[in-house]
Amino acid sequence: MHASGKAPGGSGAEQVSPAKGSGGSGPASWIRLVIGLLIALVLASIMATTYITADHAVVAHNLPWGQVGSSPLTTTVGKSVSLQVHQYASESDLVQAANESKIYGGFVAPGNTLILSEAASLRAPGVMTAAYEKAAKQSGQKLQVKEINKFPAQDPEGAVPGIVLIVLLIAGYLGATFAMMRTKTTARHHRVAALLGYSVVAGLVIDLIAGPILGGYPDIGRNFWLLWPIFAFIAFAIALVAATLQTLIGPMGTLLTVILIVFIGNPSTGSGNGVAFLPPFWQALGAVLPPRNGLYLIRNTLYFGGNDITTPIIVLSIYVVIGAALVLFFSWGHLHWKGKKETDTTGPPGVIGPDEQIATAAIPPG
Repeated sequence: MHASGKAPGGSGAEQVSPAKGSGGSGPASWIRLVIGLLIALVLASIMATTYITADHAVVAHNLPWGQVGSSPLTTTVGKSVSLQVHQYASESDLVQAANESKIYGGFVAPGNTLILSEAASLRAPGVMTAAYEKAAKQSGQKLQVKEINKFPAQDPEGAVPGIVLIVLLIAGYLGATFAMMRTKTTARHHRVAALLGYSVVAGLVIDLIAGPILGGYPDIGRNFWLLWPIFAFIAFAIALVAATLQTLIGPMGTLLTVILIVFIGNPSTGSGNGVAFLPPFWQALGAVLPPRNGLYLIRNTLYFGGNDITTPIIVLSIYVVIGAALVLFFSWGHLHWKGKKETDTTGPPGVIGPDEQIATAAIPPG
């Protein structure tokens, strides 16, 4: 005799056992639900804390400022605005320093000329103009204002570098995350090469969208070829950060990457206001994280003739070299996280496991 596979009573209906891993309504499922919601609450709290502390009080702290000669106007302004004054021999030297992204502008005492570098900061021109005009009015002097490094018509608010940056950050860690999800392992011998290839393609696609398709930056014929390797470089650095953390702690490495790169790194860039308008803690922290260095690399390539990009390249290179070395080391040593290979086919198609649910955390920017 053999089992007929039919329900008693000859109805012909097949008996189907509950799918393995299907959720129940017992205490265990409620505990898992509460834990999951608490994790989400903690993440939201971290994001609110980092973004608000970085951006809620936009006040200058040691704003790099140039000066030619000596003027009581700068002394007066320095009482209300925290300045880091750099002396220059001539107006041309001061302008050159501003063009190289070393200062936010400056004051030329002979002629009472206020020079503002618009691309350095959206906020600094308004703050410094108001402060100098007030000081000049109090002393009965006239003020001349000269703006340099103006934003192009394609990006009148200087927003494109920051927008592209957040896309590259998310593209980088999503690449590493989906590679982990699909292969059920965080490190294989060719994972670094695969992520490099992905980053090159991602950089090309994002560059095509930002430039030739949408016209988001000027001089597309020249800047397209400069930005493509930069975009790929940034995405690759973030992908390797994610792959390294995933190699060490599995899918939870994705969440740690989001916290490090999006929750902490992104607000520490200074955005369009400039780093000088961040609190001192965020000024120091952002200098060693990829997002600010990626933003400066994009912005200075577009709007400052490629000046002052050595430090961003060095910092991002450190992340690339260390990340690649660690992923390769753990892959050859078989010391990395491995997910369970699913062999049960009784469950509904398309259902992902808990590890994949954790790994798909993709937090949009605030």
